[in-house]
Amino acid sequence: MISLFSRIFIRERKNFSSPAVRKAYGLICSITGILLNFLLFFFKLAAGSVSGSVAVTVDAFHNLTDMGSSVVTFISFVVSGQKKSKKYPFGKGRAEYIAGFIIAIVLITAGIQLAKTSILKIITPEPVTFSVFSVAILIVSILVKIYMSRFNKYYGIKIDSAALKAASLDCLCDSIATVIAAAAIVFSKFTDFNLDAFGGLAVSLFILYAGCKAAKDAIDMIMGAAPSEGLCKKLVSILGMFPEILRAENLAIHDYGPDNKIITLNIFVSGSLTFTRSHEISDALTEKIKSETSCEAVVKMIPINN
Repeated sequence: MISLFSRIFIRERKNFSSPAVRKAYGLICSITGILLNFLLFFFKLAAGSVSGSVAVTVDAFHNLTDMGSSVVTFISFVVSGQKKSKKYPFGKGRAEYIAGFIIAIVLITAGIQLAKTSILKIITPEPVTFSVFSVAILIVSILVKIYMSRFNKYYGIKIDSAALKAASLDCLCDSIATVIAAAAIVFSKFTDFNLDAFGGLAVSLFILYAGCKAAKDAIDMIMGAAPSEGLCKKLVSILGMFPEILRAENLAIHDYGPDNKIITLNIFVSGSLTFTRSHEISDALTEKIKSETSCEAVVKMIPINN
């Protein structure tokens, strides 16, 4: 579905480093999430009412919160795609990191609510009624959520979006919760074991873990964590392409959003190099960093006697 929409609506759809392409993919994924979550909420609420399953009903309302998360993601891409201004000279790209944190909080809240509901049902069990309709709806829901998790993860990695990666994790948690809910309905036909409640409690713990991890990742980016090891290795490799560079110091990466990172570093070269040659090296290095990492670079050339 996303691939079809990208062919129709996105020019240069494979140029994932382009801000316009990033925004387009983010909006398409968000709108798709809103529509699918609304449909899942409607049908799963009906299935929960028919079966009497608290896990299914809670899962239905979780889809409603997921729809809200997709709205947050949509807004974050609209905001982050705005042009730079005097008030925000480096743009608003960090809005995506904030969206990832909000989705993580939604995950944690859903996990706490599901744990509370499951514990209450363990204390006071309620019967779960087997229904072919309910099981069929849940199976469809599982497949849809797996699909949503996959496309959010795929495009989240492609465009380096914290919001889409968090949405992918959220969808994965939903699919696991729905598997437990479906199993509870099926087992209710053969046993009186309260799988609905115990399964819901197990899923709530997984959701809480996933939510806390997503929150930590988002906070790390907002707070300005150290650059990834992969990016550092890439920079070292690029510097090695220039034999005139003797050493580099004071490397810093300023993260203003997934598509707006600025690298600053001091480069030491031989004092015997002419000013023109030093300038050529500086230009070539900044261009190479831009092409290889999609990061802008500010290089200070320092001549030394060697």
